[in-house]
Amino acid sequence: MKHSIISTLIGLSLATASAATFADDWKFFPVLDAKYKPDVTLSLVGGVLNGTPAGSGSYKGIEVALNCLALQPPTGVIRSKISLGSFDHNGMKLTTFEINPHWTMNVDKNLTFGVGPGIGFVKAEMNGQTTRMAALQIGADLDYRIGAINLGLGARWQDTRNKDIAPGIHGANNTLVQAKVGFNF
Repeated sequence: MKHSIISTLIGLSLATASAATFADDWKFFPVLDAKYKPDVTLSLVGGVLNGTPAGSGSYKGIEVALNCLALQPPTGVIRSKISLGSFDHNGMKLTTFEINPHWTMNVDKNLTFGVGPGIGFVKAEMNGQTTRMAALQIGADLDYRIGAINLGLGARWQDTRNKDIAPGIHGANNTLVQAKVGFNF
């Protein structure tokens, strides 16, 4: 089941990216345009992180989302989602820093759906050993705006590039399901 979810997310990302690729009017460095609006959202995040050698446990963090400074497609918008989070369960501590550019489109007036890849940095601490790993991820999210309030749900899968964390423990690949509450600026 995990592989079918991952395959679906990858397929959806590729399909949306390839559809946008054939369209015209890509904007490079929209931040230089006088009409550019960053549309910043700052959110508190909480959820369940699953799949690590330590099992499932709670995840908490913060996320800053804004319209991408470097690239915008002709349809939808690329939202850069930058997050810092932590997980502490069964003797394993993870600290994650992620940058996830999601191609986002409106589903309804105040509801958006976004999907995309990401990169990250993971610090794992277990059995007195600290390991730092690069990470690749793919995710999707829904965000609902009520004036200045933002409510969101998201899911992502992360591959931690398989370094030894402790004797017999290789990598900390994981899946995160999260809820977000934030403010739009």
